[in-house]
Amino acid sequence: MKSKKGKFDFEKFSRLFVVLATVIVISLFFPRSEIIDYEVKVGDIWTSKDLIAQFSFPVLKYPEEYERELQEALKSELPIFEIHDSIPKEVKHSIQIFISRFRKDIALLNEGKIEFDSVIKVYFPELSTVQNQEILKNLNADFFNEFEIITTQLVEYIYSIGFINIPKEKIDRDSIFIRKKLEERKFAKDVFLDENDVNEIVLQSIKKAESDKQLFIPLIKKFFVENVKPNIIFNEHDTNLARQEAKNKISKNIGIVLENERIVAKHQKITEEIKRKLDSYRKMKFERGERFHEVLQYFGKVLHISVIFLILGIYIYLFRKKIYSSTSKILIISLVIILVSFFAYVISRIEIELPVEYLIFVPAASMLITIIFDSRLGFYVTVVTALIIGGIRGNDYTISTANLVAGALAVYSVRDIKNRAQIFRSLLFILTGYMVTILAFGLERYSTINELGNEAILALANSIISPVFTYGLLIFFEKIFKVTTDLTLLELADFNHPLLQELKLKAPGTFHHSVNMSILSEAAAKSIGANTILTKVGALYHDVGKIVEPNYFIENIRDDKSEHEDLDPEHSAQIILNHVEEGIELARKYRIPEEVVEFIPMHHGTTQVQYFLNMAKKLKKKIDEDKFRYPGPKPKSKETAIVMLADAVESMSRNLETISEESLSALVDEVIKRRFFEGQLDESSLTLRDLKKIKESFVDTLLGFYHQRIEYPEG
Repeated sequence: MKSKKGKFDFEKFSRLFVVLATVIVISLFFPRSEIIDYEVKVGDIWTSKDLIAQFSFPVLKYPEEYERELQEALKSELPIFEIHDSIPKEVKHSIQIFISRFRKDIALLNEGKIEFDSVIKVYFPELSTVQNQEILKNLNADFFNEFEIITTQLVEYIYSIGFINIPKEKIDRDSIFIRKKLEERKFAKDVFLDENDVNEIVLQSIKKAESDKQLFIPLIKKFFVENVKPNIIFNEHDTNLARQEAKNKISKNIGIVLENERIVAKHQKITEEIKRKLDSYRKMKFERGERFHEVLQYFGKVLHISVIFLILGIYIYLFRKKIYSSTSKILIISLVIILVSFFAYVISRIEIELPVEYLIFVPAASMLITIIFDSRLGFYVTVVTALIIGGIRGNDYTISTANLVAGALAVYSVRDIKNRAQIFRSLLFILTGYMVTILAFGLERYSTINELGNEAILALANSIISPVFTYGLLIFFEKIFKVTTDLTLLELADFNHPLLQELKLKAPGTFHHSVNMSILSEAAAKSIGANTILTKVGALYHDVGKIVEPNYFIENIRDDKSEHEDLDPEHSAQIILNHVEEGIELARKYRIPEEVVEFIPMHHGTTQVQYFLNMAKKLKKKIDEDKFRYPGPKPKSKETAIVMLADAVESMSRNLETISEESLSALVDEVIKRRFFEGQLDESSLTLRDLKKIKESFVDTLLGFYHQRIEYPEG
């Protein structure tokens, strides 16, 4: 994006980026698929014409309903296990093989044909060699007979119960199906043994044996680890197949609507059945559109939001140039709208019987924008936000209207806010707005007392929470974005502010002059529709730089001797000029907002210190007039221009010998004409009509100041 000079305009690009990002983010909050005409609820009245099906479609169950039935069906399908009769026989046969092999190895050990360590390593890896060498050599037939008996008994006992191949805690059902050949029977899973049970049984049985446990225990363990295996095996394939069949039996539909069948008639009350048909019809229309229509639909959402934003954009562009040219201010508006839209999205996802849509805090957004900017912008943002909320709620006209009314009253309640506590006064206005709309729509829809009561309770909650949110978020925006609200200005206008107290103490004449100027300026600003509070505060702080050298300014001199008497004109002029920079430095030290700091240099503009310039001209032939000129800039707003004029008018009026309406009018005329022809008002956007009203206001206010000194004609 380029400016007139061809350079990249980063500010304009950043503002455009913020707006586009806002549109895209909000579009993500909109419903994925379009409701037929508008969002409907059970109990609503269908106000459109008869809705006829353009094609046949199934009436779908709700996702949670289908999922619940599906889970119930899957629970009824138990895991399938199969009995393998050959496994117990194989294990019994392996007992003889194991004993035979062990006998043979012991015989070879006694004959010295194999090493003792190799026998220990194979059969008793956990035992030490020295400890068991003699025991192994002396094993007799009784040992082997007892081993065979105990092992056989254990195997028969385990397989008589059943040994399953999956740990029981991993089976997600209490019962299982046991299949033997073609027969299936249901059993509790705890009837059978798993690996943990088998190990416990073996251990308990060994402890009861009478033989030398030192070799007997590890030998039986060795046998069971190598030879005993489950005889009841989980059939994963058949189990999954059975569950899939059960799943297939659960229908996603509860009926069908045929092509050209009427779905709902005009003025018909929406029942649960009709609601299902409308939702199913909407879904089918969306799915028939496939991907291309999904992209088109998203583009439609973006276009939808962009059109709504266009209303606000045109207003800001035409009537709020300062906001239009500020990225940070556009970002504030965007963040507020996104925040409320996000609330609406979250609430739309909550599945609850209560009317939680009344907890969307549009009034908080209305008050925030009004306090940060002004009531007109606050109202426009309220309209835009209410429309967006209606869209997010599926074109919900009711909640859109309720938020519009409540938000508009919220704007009204804080349009002339004087202190932060006044924010909480808006509670009654917000509640009134919601209550009126709830009652209106409730009567229209024949809502029950219970329904009206629920809506009223949540509206009351919104009315209480919105001011709290406003209070908290206002502080956040003031700190993060360094926003100067009317509340901030009102706090600065308090004479107890430390900087004003310092001015009053060190430069009392300047303080008195500033107070008079603030009265003059405020009245003039009001007469032309400028920001009165900003003008007043700007006037109060415009001369704070005189705190540094107060005695060099005429209004603070208490005796006839002036500090300038011993100085040359250039030095005196420099002291006078310095109060601008010193004032800016002091104001920033006290964290005065930049909007107020601007008044310090602009109230002098690029005028000259005329008194000392004239004195210098008398003393020297050649002088540098720029050394007697204020650095500027010239006033760039109506408010700073008013303060410039008020400064000269207030100072000069004190030197008038005769106070009358004519003399004051002539004085004001002279000041305005001088500043006008000097070009000091060129950048302020003041019109001739404004200057005329300012003059009239100045004269009226000054007449009030000097009422005691006015000379009345003798009667």
